[in-house]
Amino acid sequence: MTSTLFNSVFTNSTTTVDAGMLLIALLCSLLLGACLAWVYKYRTFYTREFVITLTILPSLIALIIFLVNGNLGTGVAVAGAFTLIRFRSATSGSRELLAIFLSMIIGIASGMGYLFLAITTTLLLLLVWFILENLKIISESQTRRHLTLTVNNNQLIEIQIEDLLSKSCTTCELVSINSQSSGGRLKFVYEIDLKPSITDFQFIQNCSSHLDNPDIVLTRKGKKKKNL
Repeated sequence: MTSTLFNSVFTNSTTTVDAGMLLIALLCSLLLGACLAWVYKYRTFYTREFVITLTILPSLIALIIFLVNGNLGTGVAVAGAFTLIRFRSATSGSRELLAIFLSMIIGIASGMGYLFLAITTTLLLLLVWFILENLKIISESQTRRHLTLTVNNNQLIEIQIEDLLSKSCTTCELVSINSQSSGGRLKFVYEIDLKPSITDFQFIQNCSSHLDNPDIVLTRKGKKKKNL
């Protein structure tokens, strides 16, 4: 059975390929792209355009691989075209890159005719992805917070903030300090771990009662980084 993984439906290397087999390869890549898009949407903030792209992209790549097969000049031209597309697109996050790479694998395998390999590997990887999304052992710490604190400037303000954080947090890391309103107010940015007994609301109440006119922003995650 394992030998069938690497059997191509395109049995010869000439340009006379069965149109029916090509259609089956395109449909297979389209269905696998739809499965990929469905798994990507699970617990993800997504856009309609990106989901459509994930669905159709494998079929486009499969067709490109079929047309480039055995033609070095066409392959170089396609590589140049993809380079231009790369510079016209924004850098994606790790989840988006994973989805794009998987869609490329689907398209390449389908375009070369390895349909059984494309189906089995794609379903296996999507199953692993789905399981990892639901595993609690790799979930993010629910006590980790991103704190932005804007307060009136005075000589003791940093000591007051550190004392307040030491009572409510297990760990705290100062990320940045910015001056606002001509030095009248200071903006502190921290990465903190709240104590299990302290809720977000209690922490904000403590900050409001111990600091002079604070502006507090407490989030579970910092700004999304556009890299791996």
